[in-house]
Amino acid sequence: MRRYFLSILLASLLGFAQPTTPSQTLTPSPNQPTFEVATIRKPTPGADRDAGFYGKPGGRVFVGGTIRMLTMIAFDVRYDQISGERDWTASQWFEINAIPPDTSASRNIRVANAEPTPEQRLMLQRLLRDRFGFKSHFETKEGDVYTLTSGSKSLDRLKPPKDAIADPRVIVVMQQSGIVDGEAEGTNTTADYLAERLARYLKVPVLNETAITGSFDFELSADNPNNSDIVSAVHSVVDRLGLKLKRGRGPIKTLVIDHVQQPSEN
Repeated sequence: MRRYFLSILLASLLGFAQPTTPSQTLTPSPNQPTFEVATIRKPTPGADRDAGFYGKPGGRVFVGGTIRMLTMIAFDVRYDQISGERDWTASQWFEINAIPPDTSASRNIRVANAEPTPEQRLMLQRLLRDRFGFKSHFETKEGDVYTLTSGSKSLDRLKPPKDAIADPRVIVVMQQSGIVDGEAEGTNTTADYLAERLARYLKVPVLNETAITGSFDFELSADNPNNSDIVSAVHSVVDRLGLKLKRGRGPIKTLVIDHVQQPSEN
């Protein structure tokens, strides 16, 4: 069956209260890894655009998107966790091709990866800082959250992973018609990663309090063929996995962009 996945990049900013802890300025380390070569281009007008992160064997990467999207990938934050950027950073598109140095651990990557490695994220942060003049800091604020906990049902749908070295995946399937019928699957995911992915669908942070350790796979078939509401679909997925989601208030880590500019020449 051909699948159409819900975009995790379309979201509206959440309204937050005042910070509950002091801000944390992101001070770069002089030893932070960097790409050996990186080119930044704007796409040809009218041409198709590839969005997101694409890792290739040997550590080569392609990243396509706006500054907001690049920030999400580089710092591993959600759309709603970013604030302070200029208007153009949410609309102007960039395409980045980069190669790590021969001495980097990323050079040993042998298969394509859909999620950046920790080293690749640091390299992307360095690229944003060096080429876009990117400066930012983190603030922790109180806001609306979901708490993910273990329910009273069995967790027997959580199976040992078939491939314990595979990239983690959690997908709630959305059909082209907009139907979200409850079909979902997870591959080599952890409870923390599950919470992170659910947050992207719900557009509200999800805090993992399940105490579930290790990684697991799961596969759920459709249970509501006429549903078009992603929130109810996510709640159905969580319930069938034997877990619970509870709405409340909690700490939310927010990345504030202090400065960003057009990239330097290649």
